[in-house]
Amino acid sequence: MSLRKKNTNENQTANLQLVKETNITLLFNLIYKLGPISRAELAQRTKLSPTTVSSLVEELISDGIIIETGVGETTTSGRKPIMLEINPDGGYILSFEMMKDALLCEMYDLKCNEVSGYKEKVADYGKIGQKIIDEAEKLLKQNNISEEKLLGISIALPGLINIENKRVTTSTVIPIDENNDFFSEIKQRFSNIPVFVENQSYLCAYAEKEFGIDEDIEDLVFIDINVGIGAGIIIGGNVFKGSFGLAGEVGHITIDMNGPKCKCGNRGCLEIMANIPAIIQKIIFAIMSGRDTIVKKVIDNDYNKINMDIIKYAIENNDELVMEIMNETAMKLAFGINNVINLYNPQVVVIGGEITKGGSFFLEKLNDHLHSIELKPNINKVKLKYSILKKNAATLGGARYVLDNIFRLAQW
Repeated sequence: MSLRKKNTNENQTANLQLVKETNITLLFNLIYKLGPISRAELAQRTKLSPTTVSSLVEELISDGIIIETGVGETTTSGRKPIMLEINPDGGYILSFEMMKDALLCEMYDLKCNEVSGYKEKVADYGKIGQKIIDEAEKLLKQNNISEEKLLGISIALPGLINIENKRVTTSTVIPIDENNDFFSEIKQRFSNIPVFVENQSYLCAYAEKEFGIDEDIEDLVFIDINVGIGAGIIIGGNVFKGSFGLAGEVGHITIDMNGPKCKCGNRGCLEIMANIPAIIQKIIFAIMSGRDTIVKKVIDNDYNKINMDIIKYAIENNDELVMEIMNETAMKLAFGINNVINLYNPQVVVIGGEITKGGSFFLEKLNDHLHSIELKPNINKVKLKYSILKKNAATLGGARYVLDNIFRLAQW
């Protein structure tokens, strides 16, 4: 009987702890979104008792997570309420993004405001773990932030990640292999805080959900089109990773079974046929074949100068060749996007990456091709739009992702 009673007490304690954690997360999110806000309004919105709200708020104030910011207005003759807000200086998050030959390093405060950031060249991805450790220590020192205030680290990368050991299974963008255990190296150095390694597109999608979409969206797909093509999927407000963390690899949807061979081993992948390098190669081939284009004059016979800025310039000047190639690319992308829409039926598909420099011309072509092939019930319902985020979406999404997970995992 004593064993049975002990288990019951342990279960009750665990249940009470879970309720407390859930309530603190609820309060934090409301203060984050609606602050400044009073204790009374928190109680009203959460349906928690005023006593419970006051007790949990005091814990958050004690931990430096929220602050009192003066008094608010009241419609009664009673005492004016003391307002609460997130304390930006209550903690900091380091967010990194691995790029083709560089590492983006950024620090965010507790309200996901960027505090500091820069880009560093990466000469050897075999030493990327130590590189991230060095840059993390550098960011803390430069901003005079003690390590005790570091809440977590996010690392975004363009590739497939083994969800068990956090190693990169494969990447068509960065030269890193599954023998590189950079996660363990970083975790050993920062053993007291959570470290997250996530697909770049997942975190971009998370940023769009939290900061980019100007309406209440629960189901969206973010498609990042750069050197690679990847997607982040949000279903019911949460990142969808699939059973093995491989969801969203839209760049490796086959759109031509007889197409060119991709680095992944497949043929006719969307990525190899419609990414930025594919567009540039088509322009180069056309110039070498004798086609006339404004690009030829701008680059002065140096094909390495061709990038999306020059392509943007050509579109703005109604360059026939470039507009033709971008239209063809839009058609190919539309087939891939249509497959994604048919599978997940999102409310919105957000396009991000360098491809957005194609401007309104490219987005209109993409919409035109998509409308011509999508299922009739989806027409004018599933929105296709560019990302409106001005800052780096992957590191911003990573900061918010860390913050949300901290409060889910926190043992208050």
